[in-house]
Amino acid sequence: MAIRMTTSLSEINAMFDTGTKQIDSVTIQALANLGNECVTEARDRSQEESWFNQTGNLRSSVGYVVVAHGEIVKTSGFETVLSGSEGSKTGKELAVRLAKNYSSGYVLIVVAGMHYAEYVEAKGSKSVLASAELLAHAEFYHMMEKLKSQVVG
Repeated sequence: MAIRMTTSLSEINAMFDTGTKQIDSVTIQALANLGNECVTEARDRSQEESWFNQTGNLRSSVGYVVVAHGEIVKTSGFETVLSGSEGSKTGKELAVRLAKNYSSGYVLIVVAGMHYAEYVEAKGSKSVLASAELLAHAEFYHMMEKLKSQVVG
């Protein structure tokens, strides 16, 4: 008894392409959702909980990019606060520069682009990205479980 293939290779390839696109889509959206949560955690706290805005540059420099297969596919944050247009520009530039280090797979990059962000965290015991990083680590496992269920069925 012989086994004969009745489905064309083009149909099989189309099914794989559809599956790959679905995986791309849900993965990118999940990383963007996590990026939004991280940006909210870093930016949208009172000055007592975070830091005092003098120019708005530090808060404006906070944002994220999602990289898929070497290309930036989502960007958010970097909204100008007060007169912090320099921060917005610097944050975007840093995120784009870091994204160039990843040519495959999926990457979420969350940044505070001003050079003094680390100093603010260290000197004043104020969280710039530390609490956002903790949030990302805490949520990552749950995000992966949700992704598995969306992709598998």
